[in-house]
Amino acid sequence: MSTTQAYQYPKPLTVILGKRAALFLFIGVLGFLLVKVIGPVLQTGAEYVVEAMVSGIPLLIAAGCAVSALALAVVHRVRRS
Repeated sequence: MSTTQAYQYPKPLTVILGKRAALFLFIGVLGFLLVKVIGPVLQTGAEYVVEAMVSGIPLLIAAGCAVSALALAVVHRVRRS
């Protein structure tokens, strides 16, 4: 990974995955709230499908990133000791 300045260095993968997990969690929660606000206006069965897609997929990605970040942190600590 290249950097533009000498004092910059690439961030560890656990930090990157943690930030992505937070981002996707935020997107998932916002999507869930959006569907809960707009959902009663629609009053259809498709609301559940839209809710699953809008909030479920980002939440699954966030969970995957968080688990990966934790696993990498554990592996890193085990290798040090």
